Amino acid sequence: MRKYTGLMAVVFVLLGAGFLFTMNDIGGSSGGGGGSGPTMLEVYGESYNHNDYQRMGGTTLQLANEMGLHNYINLLMAPDAEALQQAMQLGMYGMNYYTISQRNLGNQDLNRFIANRVILQHAMNDMGIHADEDEVSDALKTSPIFTTREGNYNETAYAQFVDKRLGRLGMTEKDMRSIIRESLCLNKLVAIVGGGLTPLRSAAQDQFEAQNQTVTLAKITFNRDDFVEKENPSEEEIKAYWESHQDAYKTDEQRQISYIMIDLSDEVKEATKEDKPEEKPEEPKDESKMTEAEKEADKTKKEAEAKEKAEKAEQLRIASRDLAKEIKESHQDILDSESAKRPLDFKALMAKREHSVVETELFTRSTLPKELKGLTLRGRSNKNMPIEEVIFSMRKSDNNYDHVSDPLPVGESAHVIFVLKKVVEPVLLTYETARNKARANLIGENATKKVKQAAKDQRNAIVELMKSGKSFDESAKEKGLTPVQVGPFSLSGTPPKDELAYQYLHEVAQGLNPGEVSETIDSDTQFANPQQAQRFKRLFNDRAIFFYVDKRELEDTEQNKLQLDRAVQGGKADFMIRTYLNWMHHQYAKAEVKGPATEQQ
Repeated sequence: MRKYTGLMAVVFVLLGAGFLFTMNDIGGSSGGGGGSGPTMLEVYGESYNHNDYQRMGGTTLQLANEMGLHNYINLLMAPDAEALQQAMQLGMYGMNYYTISQRNLGNQDLNRFIANRVILQHAMNDMGIHADEDEVSDALKTSPIFTTREGNYNETAYAQFVDKRLGRLGMTEKDMRSIIRESLCLNKLVAIVGGGLTPLRSAAQDQFEAQNQTVTLAKITFNRDDFVEKENPSEEEIKAYWESHQDAYKTDEQRQISYIMIDLSDEVKEATKEDKPEEKPEEPKDESKMTEAEKEADKTKKEAEAKEKAEKAEQLRIASRDLAKEIKESHQDILDSESAKRPLDFKALMAKREHSVVETELFTRSTLPKELKGLTLRGRSNKNMPIEEVIFSMRKSDNNYDHVSDPLPVGESAHVIFVLKKVVEPVLLTYETARNKARANLIGENATKKVKQAAKDQRNAIVELMKSGKSFDESAKEKGLTPVQVGPFSLSGTPPKDELAYQYLHEVAQGLNPGEVSETIDSDTQFANPQQAQRFKRLFNDRAIFFYVDKRELEDTEQNKLQLDRAVQGGKADFMIRTYLNWMHHQYAKAEVKGPATEQQ
């Protein structure tokens, strides 16, 4: 080595130069042309191999997430305005589209993020968008990850992050600064693309006033029960109804199962249960008034409590792990028996593991065995699903092993495996058996139709009387009806008493002027908001209403003026974001994003 020191130095220099020439700069916009391996993605005709794809996608997302660049991630990753709005609302909790979608992250999300990064880099070059080194340094110094609680820059935290974390991610300080630069330029791009267009203040004001005004209504309600009492269908009508609705009159499906349920022992449950909090928690002690001995005693007590809590948690973790292992191995025994092509003998297989098998009688969904009643699944995918949903959704098969459930985590700590033994299909009920139910259903349907029609007829009659100059109250009384006042109320104030649908009533009232009468509202009403539709439909299943708008006003307060200004600013920001997203979607189409990664969606 001493003899050829000069030659070795030359070789190392050449090797180092070759390595540098094959590296890709993550912040560059020239694609992954220098890398090796097959192309994963193409954007603007530029190729990105597997290493590029990982660095431009998953690795950058990890780093940007740790640095708190939530807007950067959201604006490049969210597929639409609704997803972006949800992700940005969670920003206050340190979350973004990447963190809330991480478990279900697919190639389409990574493709969109990488392609949008390339589009951003092209826009920076084409539009001359730039962030200088001072801007980047200032952004780093104000990053939450590099600042103290007081908001001061923590140089030590920065140095440790660069020295330890970046290397583990396969990134450099230059890469990190490039991502910060992109984030700054992305904010400028949003302002350029969407900043020239702003919504009218009058439109924002109209929307704000509509949502925040106080309304006073006079409501008239028609209850279905009042019409039910008047219904008395003939025997011929009941039988005709039964004959045309026979599928609705069947016996309940019955099933029979065998199952094992294993759970933590009572001893473990007792030993690991959390102590109940005191009804009157002990007030925190003022350390400034405590002696050194008292401080030491208080510290010892807290350490002992923390140790006991940690020991309980560890004992519970180990017991739960062993329990999960046992149920998994029990299920594996069944799978091994199937692989060996032996007939299924659930009882014998479980007996080898000292589990007792419970054989149920036939039961329906509503007559579940006492031990299973009320049990719901835990875990991410089927959380809170009643166990009967799993039992009654299992399909019949010629292979008995298809009748074995997966291990089901139920309750707080238990696991269940069941085998479907027998299924009794529903059969049609005879007229004599179904008559009472058919009669009740027929009466209910007739009453529902009549209550809706009565509400419409009376509403139209009152409107006609009002055209002749009579007030709403006078017109209602002439028709034998008594209006009930609702409000004054607003969406942000105290809800009116005994009016569960007040939000919908307020929404309808926004489109009416004082002195106008709403259309009838019943179970046939189409509700625009799908999230509210199911709830409101239930509220109007047994009634029909209409109302008169008595007052609709907005208080002239400083708070309302301030909220209006905020609404205008919020509307402007929303307008900018939507304009940017629309622009980005057009650029994505022009970028002709393609490659194996897009085909794996």
